[in-house]
Order: sequence, then C-alpha cells, then structure tokens
Amino acid sequence: MSFTSLIAGATGLVGSELLNMLISSDSYGKILVLNRRKIGYESPKIIEHVIDYDNLSSFVPDQSIDHVFCCLGTTIKKAGTKENFRKVDHDHVVDLAAKTNELKASKFMVISALGANAKSNIFYNRVKGEMENALQKIGLPHIFIFRPSLLMGDRKENRPGEKTAIMVYKVINPLFIGKLKKYKGISANKVAKGMLDVALNNENTFQIFESDEIQDL
Repeated sequence: MSFTSLIAGATGLVGSELLNMLISSDSYGKILVLNRRKIGYESPKIIEHVIDYDNLSSFVPDQSIDHVFCCLGTTIKKAGTKENFRKVDHDHVVDLAAKTNELKASKFMVISALGANAKSNIFYNRVKGEMENALQKIGLPHIFIFRPSLLMGDRKENRPGEKTAIMVYKVINPLFIGKLKKYKGISANKVAKGMLDVALNNENTFQIFESDEIQDL
C-alpha cells in the first residue's frame, strides 16, 4: 500500500532526516511538504506548499493525506519572545493537528520534549506539556508523541550553546544507564526513524515515547 504523507518542519534537524527517509521509503508515494518559503526539491514524490502558519486554515491540499509528521519547533532565543515561542511550539502544532483531523488523516506524529509537563515551572516544558494536552482534545484517531532528550546532529543554523551541550553529552552519554537512560542524548536520525516506524507499524490510539523508548524503536 502506498501512503501519502505530510511533513511540517522539514528543514529542521529531525525533519530533514525524516524527509530523506520518506523519499527513500517504498511505502510513501507522495510527500506534501509545508514550508514558509520556497525550497525547490528535486524528488518527484514531493509536493511543496508555501504556507502561512498563522493562516493554516486556508491550506487545502488536492489529495487525501494518510500520515502527518509534525517537526515544528524553535527556541526562545530565535523566536525573540516567549509569546513567539509559544506560537510556534504550541499554536502552530495544535493548528496542524486540527487541520489533520479536518483532512481525516489517520495518524499524527509530533515531536515534543523530554520533561514536557503542563504544570512545570519551566516555561519550555510547560508549553510542550500544554501542547500535548491540547492535542488530546482534538479527536484525532491516532496520536503519537515523541519526547527526545538533547538532539544530536549537525544543524544548519548556528546554536553555540547547543553545540557546547552536545560536546559535553558525547563525553557523558555512556553514564546514562538504567533509570537515567532517558536523559541520554539521542540522534536526530534515530528520532526520525522512530517516527517513521511508528507511522507504518503502530495502531495504538495514543502513545507517548520517552527518549529511551525512542532509542529502542
């Protein structure tokens, strides 16, 4: 069976890995890619849509969609304000899930974060937790939430603080064993592979994958 997928955030660390996997997969015949600006992909599988996430309700694809992969995300530093961060990591994600439900796509896969909790005192974790809670109220048939620890990989954008953290994690990663395993840094490739595997093989109605569980997919 050939599926049609939609991916948002395809230029990011996990999204770019996932897009390459979707292109290579025989299970997907068409890939709709949502971007804020024109990229220009070479794969004949890809149908690119330049959209305004603030007006996602106006997006109407010409074909039915089976699986939606949400890899949207930013940082407070890049967003500029907490309000802008929340718009990207909460509002746009929830709007995409609502659009997924409207289009009757069967599965919604989304990247959240380790420590996501709507009651957290940490703003980042609280926003991620509130996003997860909002998704569960939309009525999607299948929701899969991925909570990776620090993402390992080569980003296109410059994030000095994150690069330093990755260097440290490469040294201490072997120390995260047992109950601490979920705090171990995880490669973007591994997260992308897990999302694809779950989309094709998991029929649960709702499931959250902590970082160590993603490692085991």
